[in-house]
Amino acid sequence: MPKSKNNRKRKNKVYQSHQPKNPFLQRPSYTYLRHMEEVGRKLLRLAGIDESFLDRMTKQQLNAILNIPSEKPRVVVKKGACVPHAFLRYVRALLHAAFEETYVDNNEEIGLSMADALSYGIAFSSGLYLYPHHTRIVLGNELQAIRDAHEKLQKSNLLFSIIQEQLRSIITFPLLAISQVQFRLYGYTGGYDTQSSGGIGLTISLTSDMPECITFKHFDKRRKAYRFCMGPIDMKAMLPADIQYSQIFPLCDEKDDRKLAIYIQQHAIIRLKERLRFVQPTERMMILYRSLMMTPKIVRGPDDQPMFVAHLSTGDVYGYFTFVTQQDKLFVLTFLPITSALTPEGKHLRKILHLSKKDITYLGMDYLDFLSTIDLDQIPILKDALIQSGIYRMKEICAKYLPSSTKPDEKQTAFVKKYLEEHPANTSEEYEELEFDD
Repeated sequence: MPKSKNNRKRKNKVYQSHQPKNPFLQRPSYTYLRHMEEVGRKLLRLAGIDESFLDRMTKQQLNAILNIPSEKPRVVVKKGACVPHAFLRYVRALLHAAFEETYVDNNEEIGLSMADALSYGIAFSSGLYLYPHHTRIVLGNELQAIRDAHEKLQKSNLLFSIIQEQLRSIITFPLLAISQVQFRLYGYTGGYDTQSSGGIGLTISLTSDMPECITFKHFDKRRKAYRFCMGPIDMKAMLPADIQYSQIFPLCDEKDDRKLAIYIQQHAIIRLKERLRFVQPTERMMILYRSLMMTPKIVRGPDDQPMFVAHLSTGDVYGYFTFVTQQDKLFVLTFLPITSALTPEGKHLRKILHLSKKDITYLGMDYLDFLSTIDLDQIPILKDALIQSGIYRMKEICAKYLPSSTKPDEKQTAFVKKYLEEHPANTSEEYEELEFDD
């Protein structure tokens, strides 16, 4: 029995509704076209290109350039990489917020956001290039002006610099923050392409790499250490951390270009987490990278041994990283908070209060949040000692990480106060040998 015409029509209609739509053939909304034009004009101004040719074009001619579909920047995991979903969501949220708040070239007067430049901006540039070649559209006398504008935009290197410079500065922080030095290092590659929806946009693909692991001998024990690296950024390979010989050995000739490769024990990362337990994990990782790789600073400890200053910004000292050198390698052993008895400030504090290293540990002063859990106004002698030793300034830094409703622990305050008043002075200056866990 032949099928009715109505059935055939209905079947064809259902089939057609499932066909992917070509976004180039769809009519864009008025709002989309006007926003694209606004972004395009801002882009031309940033590149120093005369935008008057847009005013001389007819509505049909202008819409022919603006009718390029665009997509917002997206963040995906590169095929074969291992990135947890929680990390992916964290990077997406942080980048999308940063793109909306950051202006291209930091130019607030023109006010072109990174989000618009990385989507509408690249689509507008593509429109300048593609549509003058469209045989069905006649652009008349403005054809050469459009070609000149596109050529100048390409020569200005504006869109390329956005990807290479501002994008790198924005994305580097979250990738370093989620990296696990002893387990997995994260990086990215980025580029413009046509996405699955048909729109042109930026795709950021997250990558993952395993760090190099070696063993070294210390205190007659074999220990594991991991190469301290920064994950691959854009098209560059992993960047390992090195330090000049002259920074570690003052008597070495400054012209000596030899370098020490930096490795780190997992013990140091664990100690950093324990002693700075109130600091967010992402910021702890940034402390590691700033202290050992980006802006390393070396000081001498109480035993005249060099140590890395653990800092997040200029002037902030959270503590120190101790290390040893063997041949052409430097091994970071552990982290000491600034209140520790084995730091310059901690030694000064012990001298003022006549406390032993065991006293410092017993009172919980080897944890940096000690400064916020104790009401120092009730213990003037301790407050004065912290000020004289240079540790008190960290109290304000600790307060930034804690909820505003956090109040000092009255019981702990009373315990410390009673201990300092009742226990006899201990002037022993002996330092116990450091023990490192595997």
